[in-house]
Amino acid sequence: MPNFVTEYLNKFQGFWSDRTVSQRIMIGGLATTVVVAFILMVFWLNQTEYRVLYTKLYAEDASRVVSILQSTKEPYKIQDNGSTILVPADRVYDLRLKIAGEGALHGQGIGYEIFDTVQIGQTDFIQRINYQRALQGELARTISEFPQVERARVHLVLPAKSLFIEEQAEPTASVVLKLKEGEKLNDKQVKGVLNLVVMSVEGLKPSAVTITDMRGQVLYQPEDDALGLNISNSQLEYKAGLETKIEQRIQRLLMPIVGPDKVIAKVNAELDFRQRTIKTEAYDPDGQVARSEQTSEENTRGTANVDGGVPEANFRGDGFTGTATTQDSTRETRTTNYEINKEEQQIIVPVGELKRLSVAVVVDGTYEKNAETGEMTYVPRSEAEMQRIRDLVRSAVGYDEVRGDSLEVSNMTFGMQDMFGDEGLMRTMLEYAQRLGKPFLNGLLIFLFLILVVRPVVMALIKPRVAEEDIEEVAGLPEAGERLAIDDSDLDEEALDTARRLENAKAQALQLSEKNMDQAVQVLKTWLKQEAA
Repeated sequence: MPNFVTEYLNKFQGFWSDRTVSQRIMIGGLATTVVVAFILMVFWLNQTEYRVLYTKLYAEDASRVVSILQSTKEPYKIQDNGSTILVPADRVYDLRLKIAGEGALHGQGIGYEIFDTVQIGQTDFIQRINYQRALQGELARTISEFPQVERARVHLVLPAKSLFIEEQAEPTASVVLKLKEGEKLNDKQVKGVLNLVVMSVEGLKPSAVTITDMRGQVLYQPEDDALGLNISNSQLEYKAGLETKIEQRIQRLLMPIVGPDKVIAKVNAELDFRQRTIKTEAYDPDGQVARSEQTSEENTRGTANVDGGVPEANFRGDGFTGTATTQDSTRETRTTNYEINKEEQQIIVPVGELKRLSVAVVVDGTYEKNAETGEMTYVPRSEAEMQRIRDLVRSAVGYDEVRGDSLEVSNMTFGMQDMFGDEGLMRTMLEYAQRLGKPFLNGLLIFLFLILVVRPVVMALIKPRVAEEDIEEVAGLPEAGERLAIDDSDLDEEALDTARRLENAKAQALQLSEKNMDQAVQVLKTWLKQEAA
């Protein structure tokens, strides 16, 4: 064996023999921990790194992807109940392109890929059923892409077309949604699902669609106008939103004046949701203007025999006898057309017009401490202050007396002021505890780890060195060899440590007394005087 190896072994044996039992256990544990950590690190570095190939897969898609990986003998792992597939990191992109090229990912259910394989001899009934299945599957896949939807099922009823319009039945649809944990669809999203289904099916009307979730709760149902309830959910939401907005406006206005949590405002708004179109025509007779004028003149001239009669048949006279008259006549006609100013108006009244507004406001008073009893006493607000509050509220809500608006502002005690204060204090304390609790606990754990784990280890390593240095210093003093001549074999480890500390103290006291004899004598005299007293 080489000399340097022998030398190192001797040093290690000497070092090991000088250690106590607890020190040997600690050193062995540290060495074992380091070796195990090194082995685990090497194993972890040499382990194959897997990354996500696809996640959130449906059972059908996951089965097809696994079949492709098995056919190509690619290593893979399955997680999340089969919805996530992992492959080696250097094969992720190649396998994605390969699987996408083969068209293995279709989603849940059956879609239009059912027509990829043409089967000879299919009847019209089978073709119609396959089309209905494909349309249902495609709609379910599209709806499942919503962030809040985990799974969807669509059921369609597509009646056969009839030659007679009276006998033609309308299609209907039913949508069942499975929402993710803690998620919820708002009205706009439900409306989006409804429009998607209606626009995807020929002849389907919104009144023939229902949407429910897996728990049986109705998310959308057709509106029933048979009872005369023509108001829809959107109109109710608009009414509630308008009332809430006015209430918040009143509270924000009065809160700096009367204090927080000392004002309550409630508003009732009557809205007109009728669709009306008003047409008016107005004429101005004073503003007439001549548009056209037509004039016609007629002159007549004629002669007539007034006294003459009918001659006899046997008359043999010279000619016609009688008195002749001449007649002249003139007639003039004039027509004037006037244009009168005409004003036409077509007014479309907006839907949701405000008809009447009712506002109720309750304001808390003030509280003063009673000097005799020490209790808080309620003091109502003055009439002048209440009138100013009424004027502010009237201006804030747009009060219109002609419209029939009503306003009521009352001053009442809310009571339980101490409870409100304690609640706010507790809420503040909880907020600070949530903010500072985690850092405080982390710091406490670190402190306990340093005190209970790190400190004993460091002290166990440093203590033997300090003890050896002290013994060497004491051995250099006079008669130190005799003081340190103690049989260690007869004492246990704890007694040996106690004896060493006593000898170290005696040696140090002796050394100090030899250097400063005068001071040592003075100290002894003082001790003797104290004992005598």
